[in-house]
Amino acid sequence: MHAVAFSARMKPGLAPLALAFALALTTSASADAAVDTTWTQRLEAARAAMAADDVVSARRHLLALDALAGGHTGAKSALATLAARQGDRAEVLRWLDALAATGIWRPVADDTLFARWRADTAFRAVASRLAANAAPIANAVLVDSLGDPGLLAEDVAWDAAGGRYLVSSIHRGKIVALDRAGRVTDFTAPGAADVWGVYGLALDHANGLLWATTAAGPEYAGFAPGDSGRTALLAYDLRTARLKRRVELPRAPARQVLGDLTVGPDGTVYACESLGGAVHRLRRGAAAFDTLVGPGTFRSPQGCAVAADGRRLYVADYTRGVAAVDLASGAVGWLPKPYALSSGGIDGLCLTGGRLLAIQNGPTPKRVLELGLDPRGERIESWRVLEQASERLGEPNHGVVVGHDFVLIGDSGWDRVGEDGRLRVTKESRPPVLLRLRLDAGR
Repeated sequence: MHAVAFSARMKPGLAPLALAFALALTTSASADAAVDTTWTQRLEAARAAMAADDVVSARRHLLALDALAGGHTGAKSALATLAARQGDRAEVLRWLDALAATGIWRPVADDTLFARWRADTAFRAVASRLAANAAPIANAVLVDSLGDPGLLAEDVAWDAAGGRYLVSSIHRGKIVALDRAGRVTDFTAPGAADVWGVYGLALDHANGLLWATTAAGPEYAGFAPGDSGRTALLAYDLRTARLKRRVELPRAPARQVLGDLTVGPDGTVYACESLGGAVHRLRRGAAAFDTLVGPGTFRSPQGCAVAADGRRLYVADYTRGVAAVDLASGAVGWLPKPYALSSGGIDGLCLTGGRLLAIQNGPTPKRVLELGLDPRGERIESWRVLEQASERLGEPNHGVVVGHDFVLIGDSGWDRVGEDGRLRVTKESRPPVLLRLRLDAGR
């Protein structure tokens, strides 16, 4: 799911790296989390130490966090900041060098925090590397525009039989279809009863269904506060667009958002509840959800994909990285990764040919990553940037594999959503687009 503003989505889409780190620190973890909570405890401890200006304790917790996560971009940035406060040149260079290796941008050359080293040759070199990280990488080509800057486009699916892309709209509360001729039509009409903003999409080809998630919130143009706390899973007939099933998550006092979802080979639907940190499962033929991963286990679960062997579910947690959930037991483990890979801020996630395609819209620059998995699918062995900071990428979110291409949403509109959750549309606002990346490019 692509953020429900800062507070609801826990995704600092436009925030600079320091703010992204601060937001991660201020998000509390459930005390009964069923998975490794040591990293979240380190986050909380580092936050408390920094608030108390206890530099020694903050550094200790940040170092532990970086080690636990196998490289944590926010921790690296914060460690560079702490080193600068202490006037420790060697540590400043160490952490800025590590940060530069992630490909993430931080404008340190003119930052007064680092003013004493502006004439330092080594500092200027690493500052140049960090600045260069913002340079565009443009490999994608335009498929077509979706026409309406007020869509707040979220997810995309490919209906091969119908020769069309299906795109969800949070703000309009509907699903639109884009055909090969570039025509955009409504697959579902807005304003349907008990349908609010439409978030994730997933096709069940075997049963001719399009699954979608919907949630009530201020991002939806027709939001009524009385619907707060409601979210549901919908199944539409792919051919007729008739609603065939609707399964609502039990209502809660706090807001809930069933966002990103995927369908397993047996027809089971997996849906992430991005605010409470749970993953819910709807087995084929079941009348209600069961919980695969309990609330509080993740801090902000986003894109998900079932492994090729059907034994695990990959889940992108926005503040940490990619986890693997054992589908038999529900046990959660984090995928080991290269130290330089910045894996926070991942929204969309697809699996194809032994690699994960990740849309990373949390840090700067926004980018599309290819994450190479080991033969068992148990660790990330390599990574490369396929696209970043290009002219129509804007704030990207989700994509779908179509043959040898990866087709994703660019200029989704999330950069125009305020902290109140409301979408701003002006005459300068650009409509969302679909972009195509050739997956074998550069291989």
